[in-house]
Amino acid sequence: MTTDLNALRDTLRARADAYTDAGEILARVGPAYRRRRARRRAGAGALALAVSALLVMVAPRLVTGGGGYAVPGPPAEAVAGPVGSDPLAVHFDVGEFPYPVRSTEWAVLDGVERLTVWSNTAGTGGRDDTAFVAELSLAADDGSPAPSSTALPVAGPGNTTAATVGERPGIVEADAGRTARVAWAPVTGVRAELLLRGPASVPAEKALAFAGTLRLDRGHRCELLVHPTVLPEGARVTGCSSMGDSRRGQLVVRGSGGALTVSVAGGVFAAGPPAATLPTLANGWPYQELEPSSGAEPQTAVIRVPDPYLWISAQGGYGRAELLLVAGGLQRS
Repeated sequence: MTTDLNALRDTLRARADAYTDAGEILARVGPAYRRRRARRRAGAGALALAVSALLVMVAPRLVTGGGGYAVPGPPAEAVAGPVGSDPLAVHFDVGEFPYPVRSTEWAVLDGVERLTVWSNTAGTGGRDDTAFVAELSLAADDGSPAPSSTALPVAGPGNTTAATVGERPGIVEADAGRTARVAWAPVTGVRAELLLRGPASVPAEKALAFAGTLRLDRGHRCELLVHPTVLPEGARVTGCSSMGDSRRGQLVVRGSGGALTVSVAGGVFAAGPPAATLPTLANGWPYQELEPSSGAEPQTAVIRVPDPYLWISAQGGYGRAELLLVAGGLQRS
């Protein structure tokens, strides 16, 4: 594994109890990919395995008639409860995206629901200068301080203008001539924000048009390849994410000052020690203990399960005992 991919992996693992900044991933993956392509004769197999475990790319699907692109996601359905009330459900859906969709993530964490779209403005080649990330976030407006990802910005001189989003009042915030942020209240009691990051410039009319496709009459359940059946006392699932229309993603468990993250890559990891030489969890799955990360948010324990391919980490007040408890209670969905 190259230095760049190690750095990317460490960034993801160090922030395992939260969702990684998409702009940072984009900035790291671009240069790493170019260097990887130049050296792929030396190690193409191992590099491809590492990249596929970190970012699952979903092929774009052109929608006939509208000229836009479908946003992959779990099957749409009616989801009960208000926005942010269910850590295993996103209470919104969207229409066509104006640019090619390279990958998506549907996520909810600590009451904030989010759709992240990786795209680029010129075809599907993924060139760095045309790439960008769009993050659509929703949170309930209950009078408490707004999450930073959905806070409506205060109008500044020359960079914030009024706009209409789906017949609702909102604002557009520009950054160096580019549309960087659209914020509005789609219904009373809900705040929404569309944040655009990356080198590509997205015209305001396209950003507003996509924001206007937001609908709250249907949503998506977060259902992964595995689900927990045992949690530490007082702990609960506080977040879930899924990559596109796959069943890969991440579960977050919190309680007693600690956190556990179950990252679901799917498939089978065949590059490690033979399964017969590994210890087994309570559910019978072999696992390998790994070196915890000592980054900005240090981990206390990490294991890898080869089949199904999982990374499970503990932080804060949780350690090896809590990790093995939750890992041993995982079952295939």
